[in-house]
Amino acid sequence: MEYRYNAIVLGKKEVGETDRLYTFYTREQGKVRVVAKGVRKPEAKLAGQLENLSSVLVIINKTRGMGKITSALADESFVYLRQNYEALLYVSQSMSLFESFVDMDEPDEALFELIREYLGEANKLAKESDLLSIRLLTQGFLFQVFTHLGYHIEAGTSVHSGERLTQGARHFFSPQAGGVIAEGEVAEFKESFYIQENTIKLMRLFATHKLTSCLKVKVGREDIRELEMVSRRFADWIAH
Repeated sequence: MEYRYNAIVLGKKEVGETDRLYTFYTREQGKVRVVAKGVRKPEAKLAGQLENLSSVLVIINKTRGMGKITSALADESFVYLRQNYEALLYVSQSMSLFESFVDMDEPDEALFELIREYLGEANKLAKESDLLSIRLLTQGFLFQVFTHLGYHIEAGTSVHSGERLTQGARHFFSPQAGGVIAEGEVAEFKESFYIQENTIKLMRLFATHKLTSCLKVKVGREDIRELEMVSRRFADWIAH
């Protein structure tokens, strides 16, 4: 049986002498894995349409097992992103993290569109070599992925006490608790760490606005480094 997918190429792995195993996130079926037979042969043309992070229209023939790719056409290769090594590194790391969180064969059209939006905006920023904005966009993407998958980060009230966060007070982030806590609650969550008010404001922005809204906010490198620490620590907690 033949299946047609709108897909993002998440990764690939060499199999045997001439084959590859590709991982896609598709609009129609969520995450899928499928083999491309003979794709590593010198005369094979399919590989050029299946670069990592490309958006492709792919046809898969399934009779049993995972099936095999019979045709693929890249409709967006995000060329500027591919030409900027540092930008590509940040985006590739975030997409690898995304892949680790999603299960096989669970379609989610909204999540697919979020990925497309993220890659499209990152590609525009890569053209301008605006790495700082790409890092900010990446954090917005990750925080929205967390929320979409059910791992909401509470940044409006103390996730422990439920009390509203007070401006000017010291606040901490607890991966275990799933959000921001007050200074007096730190003893109960030993893995928590201090975060600045700007970081909390950005976390709220990510939760309530479109992904591109974060690009309108002026932030410094320290703000982004702190957001990166929050997302990294939270992702580690989810994984364990």
